[in-house]
Amino acid sequence: MSFYELIDDITADAGIRVRARSLEELFCKAILATFSEITDIEKISPERKVELEVSGELPYLLADTLNELLVLHEKEKFIVCQCERIELEDGKVSLSLIGGEFDPEVHPPKLVIKAATYHRLKVEKVGEEFLAEVIFDI
Repeated sequence: MSFYELIDDITADAGIRVRARSLEELFCKAILATFSEITDIEKISPERKVELEVSGELPYLLADTLNELLVLHEKEKFIVCQCERIELEDGKVSLSLIGGEFDPEVHPPKLVIKAATYHRLKVEKVGEEFLAEVIFDI
């Protein structure tokens, strides 16, 4: 997908870089990029909605949000394929996400992502856009 790029200067892990016009869009793109590295999210049936709230300060709020979703994926095989609502305020993100169940027989597996790390974690404003970089433990 063209809304993110892989960070290519890491050897043992994987990472993503996303750019967006707002922090809300940045969070959505980072979530979709993360799950795009797990499987082809365009093949996921959007049959379930998940509501989630995560508290924290940037940039850690982004990694913590991704980790909450990775735990949900590990426990329930849930894959996010759409962002319905993302609201950021007062050190908290509220999310309404759409997705479906991951079935490795139907959805070709890519990476097994264990966690989003704080190593080289970045969320910053660059000119008129926001930039995020996240390194994953795989």
